[in-house]
Amino acid sequence: MLAVVAFVSTAAFLAAPILPARSEVDAPPIDVTAPVTASNCTPCHAVIGASRNPRVLFNHASHLIADCSACHFTNPHEAGKTTTPPMSSCFTCHGLTHGPTGVIASGECIDCHPKKYPLRPVSHVKDWKVKPHATASKAGVNGCLLCHDPVTGCDTCHIKENVNVGPMPAIYLRTVGVKPDQPSVLVDPDAPVSMSQCGFCHPDIDTFKAGRIIFKHEDHLKRDYQCTACHPVFPHRPASVDKNSMRACYRCHGLEHGANGAVATEKCEACHPKEFKLTPADHTVTFLSGQHKERALADGGYCTMCHKASVCVKCHNGGTKLASGKTSLKVIPADHRKPQWSSQHGPLFLAQKGQCAICHDSKSCQTCHQTTMPHPTDWLAAHAKSKGLSGPDCKVCHKEREACQDCHHATVRSVELVAKNCVKCHPEMKKEPATSIKNAGLAEHAVHFKVAEKKGKPYVCDDCHIGFGSTGVRVDNPLTGPHDMRGCYDCHGSLDIRNILIAPWPGSELCRRCHTDLKL
Repeated sequence: MLAVVAFVSTAAFLAAPILPARSEVDAPPIDVTAPVTASNCTPCHAVIGASRNPRVLFNHASHLIADCSACHFTNPHEAGKTTTPPMSSCFTCHGLTHGPTGVIASGECIDCHPKKYPLRPVSHVKDWKVKPHATASKAGVNGCLLCHDPVTGCDTCHIKENVNVGPMPAIYLRTVGVKPDQPSVLVDPDAPVSMSQCGFCHPDIDTFKAGRIIFKHEDHLKRDYQCTACHPVFPHRPASVDKNSMRACYRCHGLEHGANGAVATEKCEACHPKEFKLTPADHTVTFLSGQHKERALADGGYCTMCHKASVCVKCHNGGTKLASGKTSLKVIPADHRKPQWSSQHGPLFLAQKGQCAICHDSKSCQTCHQTTMPHPTDWLAAHAKSKGLSGPDCKVCHKEREACQDCHHATVRSVELVAKNCVKCHPEMKKEPATSIKNAGLAEHAVHFKVAEKKGKPYVCDDCHIGFGSTGVRVDNPLTGPHDMRGCYDCHGSLDIRNILIAPWPGSELCRRCHTDLKL
């Protein structure tokens, strides 16, 4: 539907050609069916200066006084298509004489089209001036007057050819599209990625350009995968499109999930077409013969997407002829040569800070460890009965024993701290006096066995602990805050009603019992 207008809107265009990226603080959802504004565009287009259309010479900077909706009658992106403003929207201003102001904008073709651009529309076939244009004009001639003068371009020819259609309209009636009413559709680029953010612009999300991958969202949606599993952020950014990486695919592809087997195939040909070259461009002879070391050390996960440990071990064990013609030497990481490595590697393995599996498997671990390493999936249920289970083995990785606490102490969390409830599992806590117990963790509990004599009731875990282990003693965050000692000072350094000291070590003296390095 069109409405006749005689002037252009003077509402300000609210952003410069180089637009800021979407803010974390001021980032309301985008209403993609509302009248077009700069804020609708900036989340995906940080720069909206010059047009990428080779047919026109255009820059938004020259049009800052015009409202976006003066040219963009509807949202430019909808239903898988990009809609550019028609030339009729340009003529709302171009060629318009506006009273004493004169011509608002040039109506000359060369000011908006490159010299090499063919001005003749493709619809204007060779015999256009005969029957084709007569047929087209039955729908209205206002569009013809965008380019043709009604007297010299139309009436003169009609008289000459004895075509009795009367004179053409004297002027072109400038028009602007009236936006149809649509329900509000909100897209929030800062929210977790979901189908509702994509469907308006991409009605068919399985239409891909043929190239590097064979992929269908359909196959993944059938498994009820969440979009965020592959798209952690909204794909369209202010200056780029955030494409998914192959590493994200390997979260499922090639993953063995217990009795269910492989979650998804890791065969290259299942996801890449035959003509796609699988070898990365940087995998040159020099790279394969030694220079890959830096890449592998910095990001071993990149290598293991395609290569199994056996590929690496074959060369790293030495004696293998390389692509360069040289023979490989035995590769042993520098930190593995240090004597303290035997006690350091366990925590690093647990924290997944190394690439152990590239060279080592369970059999490799068991040459030193009697315990099955890495632990099998049923380890928690069966480890108490495991043959060859060794305490020193456990302590290589589980030094603070806090990994054990969640199971072994969870069942007694509400049990009173008295001797009979502890000595069954910790017989050394029978020792008197409790301060002579060598294990500090056991000693500090045993000294409180008889606290009921002073407080009227025994302690339970939650009286002192927020979590398990020393870091959980009356502290919400051991990284940022100290222990809350108010409960401790009810006894330590305090006197009872008979003016007798309840427990020793007042103030900072109590802190130094554990923190020997404090300078208080």
